[in-house]
Amino acid sequence: MWRGQIVLVHEIRVGSSAMIPIRFDQLLEAVDGTIGRPVAKSYARQNTQLRRVVTDSRRVQPGDLFVALSGSLHHGEEFLADAARAGATAAVVERDGVRCEGLECVRVEESLAALWRLAAWNRDRSAAERVAVTGSFAKTTTRQMIQTVLSVRGQARQSPRNYNNQVGVPLSLLAIDLQDRFAVIEVGASGLGEIEPLAQLVRPAAAVLTGCGRAHLHGFGSAEALCREKMRLLASIQSGGLAVIPTECHRRLPRLSRDLEVVTVGVETDADIVATGVEHDLGMLRFHVSGQLFELPVAGRHFVRAALAAVAIGRWSGVSDIESATALASFRTEAGRCRVEHTSRGTVIDDSYNASPESMLAACQLLEEWNTVGRRVLVVGDMAELGTHAAACHAEVGTAVGRGGEIDELWAAGTWAEATVEAAIEAGMARETTRICASVDALLV
Repeated sequence: MWRGQIVLVHEIRVGSSAMIPIRFDQLLEAVDGTIGRPVAKSYARQNTQLRRVVTDSRRVQPGDLFVALSGSLHHGEEFLADAARAGATAAVVERDGVRCEGLECVRVEESLAALWRLAAWNRDRSAAERVAVTGSFAKTTTRQMIQTVLSVRGQARQSPRNYNNQVGVPLSLLAIDLQDRFAVIEVGASGLGEIEPLAQLVRPAAAVLTGCGRAHLHGFGSAEALCREKMRLLASIQSGGLAVIPTECHRRLPRLSRDLEVVTVGVETDADIVATGVEHDLGMLRFHVSGQLFELPVAGRHFVRAALAAVAIGRWSGVSDIESATALASFRTEAGRCRVEHTSRGTVIDDSYNASPESMLAACQLLEEWNTVGRRVLVVGDMAELGTHAAACHAEVGTAVGRGGEIDELWAAGTWAEATVEAAIEAGMARETTRICASVDALLV
């Protein structure tokens, strides 16, 4: 590799929650459970409270409640002994006669349903305003920016990592405690029918749709079906709440039966909240909103819409634009999400966490626009979960690289590497500036 070059890596790459304390008798009622074995008198006398819920026995700490979930390969009940050795106080189980040595066991019909009931119990005892975030891309970055802005007004909780599925969302709700003023919950879906029950569990006061792209297309069949599914989150917003959507999604907005405020966001377009004068260079993004300058230490103009969503939620919660700008000035992306790293061998833009066609194209644009005297090398892996659209989507990325003409080398790995590279060559890229390998790790040796 050449000193001074720019390399962008774009490749494909649940837990525990502290909650409002709950007594054992409250737990039984909350999950509609029965006592799996007699509760020790000392336990009842001490009126022990459970403060943390765990679904992974490897994360158990003393005093935890271990919920033994049923998985496709293993059942959590196989790890009850491990949970007990790690100090768990109690466990939620499904099967009669399961050995709960060292644990107080609560038996339920279905452990996942019990986890959801417990999450609803915790949700209803918190006064935190809940903000839900969904979309085909940028959910995590948008959620993090919103949490950054809301923290100006009070303690703001957010989903841990990417806890956005049928296990992650209830765990996110279980992480809310009595001191939280806000909770920002990420909601994801990989197929039809998944958003609505998760949205009803969250019951948000406000919700953000980041956009409709082509991530997880294999589970939806079409981009239109995917967008309709994501839009279902908006129907769960509490009466009088707020919906934040990209301006291009407004025409797809479903008929909403309640009095919701709908705010559109966009870049240099007709929207309620508009970013103008967008510039980015050397890992710094600048733009204006209603005359207020925003400067964020992030790479790429595709971060603008996440910031605009945060501004919209900030206004809704009483945060001024200047306060939002000040808060976002210190925002830093996570590793793998367009994180810029400067090394002795050059600059690496690490966007390897996950990929959709839209995020991959945004990464290509970022690299093309990066101000450098060195070489620009794009390193790509497979975009997963695209189903029958996979070949066309990978070819679309290759075509964009070839037509752009600003990327000096294309290194591709994975099942669809050849489709990406051949499309780039057909669009004008020289074959000798491309490489194909079985894995990204092999490319970077």
